[in-house]
Amino acid sequence: MWIFELLYFLYIVIRLRLEVPLYSREEYRRIITYTARKLMKRYNSKIYVYGKPEPGFLAANHTSYLDPFVVLSLKAGGAVAKREVKDYLFFGPIAEKVGMLWVKRENKKSRSGVIQQLNRWDAVNDPLWIFPEGTTSSFGTLDLFKMGVFKAAENTGHIIQPLVFCYDNPRVDWGSNGTEKDLFASILDFYRNNITTNVYCFWMKPIKVGPGEAEKVAKDLNKKMLIYIRRFEKARDE
Repeated sequence: MWIFELLYFLYIVIRLRLEVPLYSREEYRRIITYTARKLMKRYNSKIYVYGKPEPGFLAANHTSYLDPFVVLSLKAGGAVAKREVKDYLFFGPIAEKVGMLWVKRENKKSRSGVIQQLNRWDAVNDPLWIFPEGTTSSFGTLDLFKMGVFKAAENTGHIIQPLVFCYDNPRVDWGSNGTEKDLFASILDFYRNNITTNVYCFWMKPIKVGPGEAEKVAKDLNKKMLIYIRRFEKARDE
């Protein structure tokens, strides 16, 4: 029964919240990765991975509330996230422990502050996930990228390691229930309708951003990732 699966998820979240003070960041990240893999298996959502990552800023597309489970199943790390998540009852402290850079999207000063933090981030030794769209795109599409991670890669010399992943069930799109994209409504929809999916993950060739190349690299990467999405992100029966 779907309600039991939802309650199990809530149990996992509460347990992770209570474990926050018990472990170092690295230990906690390993626990998060193990938990993410366990949950994806429980949901009968298989992950197929092609290629291996290189150290650097980890840039991925963003479609669903399942995305964090997917990326953390592949490689543990911090992330850049919207400031509102920090105030969520359980998710905020968990995200803070994993290692978050918080940004107020509508606040230019906040966005500039995140870029400054990215400029100081040791992306080789401390993995950091970034969704350069800045929000979720609809299933089968990819919005234009924000420039933050590309500017940071230009300034620091760190590579960008892109990951593009594609679902084969449109219902994972957390706007597919016909309402405005909302985290908690999407979670409820996911369990109520017993949504399952395969996820096809492609580690792309690492990117070096030379002086003055940030905008061009962002546009080129967007086009390349969109090729994968148009090819692989479609319903199973298409």
